[in-house]
Amino acid sequence: MSASNIRRPVGSRGVTLIEIMVAMFVFLIGVVGVLAALPTGIDSAALVIFQDAAIHLSASKFAEFRRDRIDPAADLQDGSAYMASSQEPKNGSAGGYRDFAHASGQAYEYFSDVERYEWRVVESELTNVGVGTDALGKPAPVEGGGDALPVTRVALDLHLKGTKRNFRFVQYMLNLK
Repeated sequence: MSASNIRRPVGSRGVTLIEIMVAMFVFLIGVVGVLAALPTGIDSAALVIFQDAAIHLSASKFAEFRRDRIDPAADLQDGSAYMASSQEPKNGSAGGYRDFAHASGQAYEYFSDVERYEWRVVESELTNVGVGTDALGKPAPVEGGGDALPVTRVALDLHLKGTKRNFRFVQYMLNLK
């Protein structure tokens, strides 16, 4: 039997070039869609990493302040004796940020990539908290007014160097002096 005598059954034509091109087009659309989603995923992962580090670093910095038993209203002001002697100096970046002390034997020595982060106390938000009354006449906290309590609202900014990413953390701290 020669090749010219082989007959194909009716209706079993094989794959045409058009069908292959359509299949490749559909496949490429899927690949392009996946590749387009990668930068968003990578950016989101980087933000989560920064957020996690910022949470831990701010908690550590607030713990330092509590450990040192400071009066936050006075001691966290720029130029105070506490900031000059017990905290890192300003690093020269815009906004008055400070690096975390991470040399051998310092507080953040074992924190991964700590040199990528910087912090500052937001002085404009250092406010004393008092007790006043709400609209119903019940006692309520009042920032900057009311009957004074030994409590200060402290805001701490953490910044990822070389980006516009910034997180602000707020705690109410007792004036322990």
